[in-house]
Amino acid sequence: MNNISSSISGYLHTYEAYRVPKGTKVQNADGEEVILSNDEDTLVLTEESSRQLIKDRKGFVELLYRNADLAAQKTQEAASKKIAQDQAKALAVFRSMSSGDIVPATDESKLMEYDKKLYQAAKMAQAMAQMEKKKTESKESKWDEREENEYRQKQKELCDASNEAALGIGTEYHKFYEAQKANIVEIESENMDFSTLKTLNYGGVTGTWVDLTI
Repeated sequence: MNNISSSISGYLHTYEAYRVPKGTKVQNADGEEVILSNDEDTLVLTEESSRQLIKDRKGFVELLYRNADLAAQKTQEAASKKIAQDQAKALAVFRSMSSGDIVPATDESKLMEYDKKLYQAAKMAQAMAQMEKKKTESKESKWDEREENEYRQKQKELCDASNEAALGIGTEYHKFYEAQKANIVEIESENMDFSTLKTLNYGGVTGTWVDLTI
């Protein structure tokens, strides 16, 4: 399990295989007579180990995609929360301006970014209210620059984690694939009749053919 996280140990098993001498004739999945190799002996997984290897790969790939989806979901949730917070702040700024209050320039800018028409309506209402109330006091900004910086940093970390999870699927699968190959062990096959053995290549690993629809 070199370079494989302990969290996926349940997806990795020992896979028993027969040693098929080079030049031996076997059958392929269609029942046709073939020679696995004329150059070297080939390890062929037993039917039970073939099923286990397929099951392990399927489970591990599903785990990788679940992790990637979870990382993307966390990023989306953080973004949605920020959108809701900014919406509430924008409406609060709109209310303040509409009542004639003077708000920080940053708040006016944020409101304009949020909704240009809403900002224009707020400016008109602000001018009318100021003419009536002659308010000159300044309001504290609804946007805290420190909070904004913290959000941007957190969002960057979440996006990086999401991208890493998605891009890492291929890398982690390759590590798992190599670990599976390393876990193949040879078992006694001296009296085996390989002429009736049906074989299939499972992505670089030769195993006994199994009907996965069963």
